[in-house]
Amino acid sequence: MPNRTDPKYHAQYQRALRARARAAGCIQLNSLVPSDLVARLDAVKQARGLTNRNQALAEVLAEYFAHGSDERTPAVSP
Repeated sequence: MPNRTDPKYHAQYQRALRARARAAGCIQLNSLVPSDLVARLDAVKQARGLTNRNQALAEVLAEYFAHGSDERTPAVSP
């Protein structure tokens, strides 16, 4: 019986997880982020009782864009 430590099981689980996320309208985003920002994101995650950084990042981005223009400063502009 496969378990979480089995690499094949883990790969299959991750494929299914990503497929469900795509079906729900999510897009995978990979980025290198300074450690101080990750620490702040982790604080948001803990304060809100979220289970992972994905949820915390989605909430932070949604709040950011809900409170102003999509291009709030030149630093965020393309």
